[in-house]
Amino acid sequence: MKRLLLLLALSGPAGFQQALLTLTGASCVEELSEDEMQRYQSLAAHPVDLNLAGRSRLLATGLLTPYQVASLLDYRSRTGDILSWTELALVDGFNEKLVSALREFAVLGLRDAPPGRRDDRRLRQTVQLRGTLRGDGTAAGGVKYEAAWGERAALYLSARNTLQEPVPGFPTFSAAYYGKRALGQLVVGHFNARFGQGLLQWSGFSLSGYSAVGAFRKNGTGLSPTGSFSPSLLGLAAEWNFGPWSLSTAYSWTGNRPVANLTRTWRRATAGLTATSDGASLEARIGLPGWSLFGEAACTWTGQPSVLAGAFHVPAYGRRLALLARWYGPADKRWSGVAAGFEAPAFSVTADAGLRTDTGARQFRTVLQWQPALEVRSVPLKPGVRLAVRYRPEDGAPLRTELRGSVEAQRGPWLLSGRYDAVWCRGFAWQWYAEAARKSDVWALYLRGGLFKVDDWEDRIYVYERDAPGSFNVPARYGRGWNASLYAAWHIGRHHSLWLRLETVRYPWNLTEKESRTEVRLQYRYRY
Repeated sequence: MKRLLLLLALSGPAGFQQALLTLTGASCVEELSEDEMQRYQSLAAHPVDLNLAGRSRLLATGLLTPYQVASLLDYRSRTGDILSWTELALVDGFNEKLVSALREFAVLGLRDAPPGRRDDRRLRQTVQLRGTLRGDGTAAGGVKYEAAWGERAALYLSARNTLQEPVPGFPTFSAAYYGKRALGQLVVGHFNARFGQGLLQWSGFSLSGYSAVGAFRKNGTGLSPTGSFSPSLLGLAAEWNFGPWSLSTAYSWTGNRPVANLTRTWRRATAGLTATSDGASLEARIGLPGWSLFGEAACTWTGQPSVLAGAFHVPAYGRRLALLARWYGPADKRWSGVAAGFEAPAFSVTADAGLRTDTGARQFRTVLQWQPALEVRSVPLKPGVRLAVRYRPEDGAPLRTELRGSVEAQRGPWLLSGRYDAVWCRGFAWQWYAEAARKSDVWALYLRGGLFKVDDWEDRIYVYERDAPGSFNVPARYGRGWNASLYAAWHIGRHHSLWLRLETVRYPWNLTEKESRTEVRLQYRYRY
């Protein structure tokens, strides 16, 4: 009976960008960081095997919550391998939207495969070389090496310099071993440590706002290796599993920072205690029919408390309500307050009221998004509207309103898209671009051109620009001018790939003289 599920099929993968937003909880790509984008690009190049990976490896990816990991492992132990994405969507804690996003970063290998097929223990390696050259003669480059031995070990090496920092920084080195018994994970070199809701310990990128319902709750990855060009922790980390108990210990020489976490997992709940050189915290998550409750309380050794609690409610399939309350001590520069949100298949809205306990400044934010699915003469259209309003009474320009409209159409290998942003803050600013593309499994070519008028830096508009894997390009549009870019990707056989990006930004109508910029980027990847 189980193998009959292979005859069923979910809708195709969500696409890299949409999958990224689903899994991170961001409302748009511009909210992400370079490190987070690189982490997901690395997962896309080396997908995790959901049938082979152990608990530590699954958590380290950041794709699943602790509850989803426990549910997946329990399902595997009772029924064996997951044979299709449709079957995965039926596992407790999963749904079609999540599974569609996971297909970009995960695979379903079969341990009980037909005779002659063994577990995947191949050594997969990737080398990336990249360089950037600007018209003024400044240059930058980087190298990244990644290796994975099945789901048992991983190695990351990377180094680069930038146009702003021509001297290369300290290189990244991170090696990890994943066990399946008592030793769940061992990491030597650079690593991330993300526990609870980030009140006490959370290295690496995390969303700071509540512009989407998925951003209300953080999913701690625990300990994990990192290939980031700018990691924060360097030392030794280990995770030990004893039945439902998990013990994580780490020490970072940078910052002289010890970290320890003890977590207990039940059928529908998890609880964790974290301690560092700064303080201690207690986190808990509870899953009930139609409800998910979470929270964390922390206190520094100097007596500064902070607390965060929230809930998700699913009143009907495809709909979700969320509520969050948090309080940070005076030494913390984050916004205390309350947030609420509602999410439906094509619509979402969030509202957040915040207070800075160190300065007394207030902030009110709301984000509304509408993304229906339409079809015109057999051509699928993806229109989108995003309205973001921020009000800070103590600010010089207290009200900032940003309205964004976008549309995307695809027919066969051809793709057309466009976007318009309008901002009202210190003045009125806008930007517009249109993009045309043709892509296949072997090559892709994108042409983009746009105009912008932004006279005040406070009115700047961030726009995501397509770039090669490992590069994250979100420039701020400021001034009066135009830009044009060409992006090309070519996959030569199984092992070689080339990416080329050409861009020019000109300011012929600027109020004051501003230097134009022309840039070329080339990246090569060898994968074997």
